[in-house]
Amino acid sequence: MEAAGKRWIAHPSRTDRFRIWNLSDLHLGARACAEDRIREDVTAIKDDPFSFWLGGGDYADFIGYSDKRFDPDSVAPWVSVKDLGKLGRVGMRRARDILSPIKEKCLGLLIGNHEKHYELKTENEGLHGWLCEELHAPNLGYCALFDVVFVRDPAEKTPSLYSASPRAHGFTSQTFRVFAHHGAGYAVTPGGKMNRLVQFMMSFEADIFFCGHIHDQIARSEPTLGADARCTKIIQHRKLGVVSGSYLMTYAQGSTSYGEQRGYRPTTLDAASVEICPETREMTAKV
Repeated sequence: MEAAGKRWIAHPSRTDRFRIWNLSDLHLGARACAEDRIREDVTAIKDDPFSFWLGGGDYADFIGYSDKRFDPDSVAPWVSVKDLGKLGRVGMRRARDILSPIKEKCLGLLIGNHEKHYELKTENEGLHGWLCEELHAPNLGYCALFDVVFVRDPAEKTPSLYSASPRAHGFTSQTFRVFAHHGAGYAVTPGGKMNRLVQFMMSFEADIFFCGHIHDQIARSEPTLGADARCTKIIQHRKLGVVSGSYLMTYAQGSTSYGEQRGYRPTTLDAASVEICPETREMTAKV
């Protein structure tokens, strides 16, 4: 687990509303990958000055010919036979090229179980670190806590992301602690998937919880009660958790994925996100 520090977002107005996306489970290199949907979301983040993002892991499929799940009919057409000897590098380069237009808006990159398993099996444990370096993104490991500090500075024309505290000393700031995990478990029912998210929310102190892995979109608001500093007034702290969808279709024309063979439910495509109004501390899940 990583205690991954702070990121500062300076912005001009008290009415500004931000959107943090969790781009998780891209599975590039699989024939059933909805790559066009990934590119659409990347464009949406790029064109929206109030959108920022983190990577949730499983950027490529990483299922090579030595993997028991390998099926040549399930490989994307752009992956050549020669590429199978360097599948990890090819997949990460594809991810870098697609995500590069929004690298200046990245809050960090998690590693997923697909690349973690591939790196360990092939003795290529630097692949995820390479992607972080290429995108100039903090390496969040498999699980991390980090803070996003929104600093209101009327001198800023548009929101800007900083890795160190900006010049806006004396202006209003609001801090949101984020818990990010690639996700875990093999639950297929809505209740089982919700339980995994609730376990994270009960185990860690944070305002916003992001996870993926289960190829579904779920949101959960979890209030907790406490008292103010003088212990004379009851106050409520709200936690918001979201499970992000995937870009890997379970059922795709002309392809038989391992998800289809196991009879999994259809995937909820696209990324989940959280909308934040720093001034009011309002948080809304977008699933």
